[in-house]
Amino acid sequence: MAEIYKVIHPVRYFTSYIERNVRPDGRKFDEHRNIKLNINTIKSAETSALVKYGNTTVICGTKLELAAPKAEDPDSGFLVTNVELVPLCSPKFRPGPPSDHAQVISNVVSEIINNSKFINLKDLCIVSDKLAWVLYCDIVCLDNDGNVVDACITALTASLKTLSLPTVTYDPETEEIKVDTNNRISLKVNGLPVATSFAIFPNCERSILLTDPNTFEEEMCGGNGANITVSWNNGFLCGILKSGGGTLSIEQEKEAIKMAKERTQLVEKLIDTCILKKDE
Repeated sequence: MAEIYKVIHPVRYFTSYIERNVRPDGRKFDEHRNIKLNINTIKSAETSALVKYGNTTVICGTKLELAAPKAEDPDSGFLVTNVELVPLCSPKFRPGPPSDHAQVISNVVSEIINNSKFINLKDLCIVSDKLAWVLYCDIVCLDNDGNVVDACITALTASLKTLSLPTVTYDPETEEIKVDTNNRISLKVNGLPVATSFAIFPNCERSILLTDPNTFEEEMCGGNGANITVSWNNGFLCGILKSGGGTLSIEQEKEAIKMAKERTQLVEKLIDTCILKKDE
């Protein structure tokens, strides 16, 4: 009966829960879904990570390639991120070119990683103006039940945290390149950036922050995704992205930043623990 009411009157259904200070799935407003993480699940990739935020499931695989650096930045390599929302993950998406939503998420993920200084692109340069590493990070959403950005960031950082680069030698005279896959060096990373997203429900008295929103909550809050994303790395705030939704008071903004900072420590511990157990 509740599911029928949800389909016929979704706003009334949602509001009836919010007025009782609980979400339809039983969570509190500031409660996150359980996170599951698995490292190196794709054997054909250099590194990979599978992440589940509740039912939301994404997988990230990293591939390596050698290329010449850009002429305007001869001492840097490349980090290329791409997010795919395949038809399998939601009935909203169709086969064909990437949807606008997928392109937006790709841009958000790339911006968060770049702003966090997680990877120094100069560390990917092998020979200035001649040779550098290109890291292709392909992220595929297998099940979209909301808050895809947070899951993508976790999968990406967990994947790169375990990446090791083969040793490369370059002969400037003959331009011969030799790659030794048996002798590897771990990729240098700076901290572990974590994104925390919120949906903003415009209640009659004040807007309500809903942490880690699922798909239904995102729709009820007027967006095709989370309304605000806060990212931290190494104890520093490295980004706040507001994309639609209701307005927030200064106190609510501070509350969102505080909750995001607290959650960062939990996600960092999860990734480190998972990597440690994988190495045992």
